[in-house]
Amino acid sequence: MKVILHCNIIISAGLNPGTCRDLIDQVVAIHHIFLSQGIIQEYYEVISRAKFKPENVTKCKLILSDILEVATIIEPAQGSFNLLDPKDEIYLATALAAKADALITGDHKHFPLSQYEGILILSPGEFLKEAT
Repeated sequence: MKVILHCNIIISAGLNPGTCRDLIDQVVAIHHIFLSQGIIQEYYEVISRAKFKPENVTKCKLILSDILEVATIIEPAQGSFNLLDPKDEIYLATALAAKADALITGDHKHFPLSQYEGILILSPGEFLKEAT
């Protein structure tokens, strides 16, 4: 599957073992990850926040390094999707440009629809069930 990973997936995987880390392992191994420069920039911006312990920042950077090794970087489509958080617009724009199958996020409040123009909006647990 072609997937887009929301930043909160990277952060969760770096903070705790469990579903998000399992998800990233699976996505890196057998799926196709798409990113844009805007998404990469947000990843680094968020993991550099002072609220994170240095060891968690290190874990997040290692996870991000693994993702960047296999990801395809594309230019996102232009447009507005009227999302609650304007910073999340880049994820849908990139998903549309990639013709992604799924956008994986732990933040359904900011992505309230179950799909957008054929792109499934899935939690990590939903994706793991759907993709296996």
